[in-house]
Amino acid sequence: MSENTEKEDKESKVVELCRVFSDEKAITIKSLLASYNIECILQSDITRSVYPLIIDGLGATEMSILVSERDLEKSKEIISENFETELDA
Repeated sequence: MSENTEKEDKESKVVELCRVFSDEKAITIKSLLASYNIECILQSDITRSVYPLIIDGLGATEMSILVSERDLEKSKEIISENFETELDA
């Protein structure tokens, strides 16, 4: 990796790609993006260790999927090509 690429990576802003309401869908999207060498972060406001039964019992955990700003447009294309239903953005 060149010095310029490393510098760009450090300066790249992380933005929200979409929100989903299940761990399974979030993990599927993360795996899909990884197959295109796009890293993402899964983020939730609820801590599983505090409310594990509520979250798992309802299956309605809202997860934000975050990507680097430079990968945002490509990530949106990948998601739209691979999912029939539109995701919350």
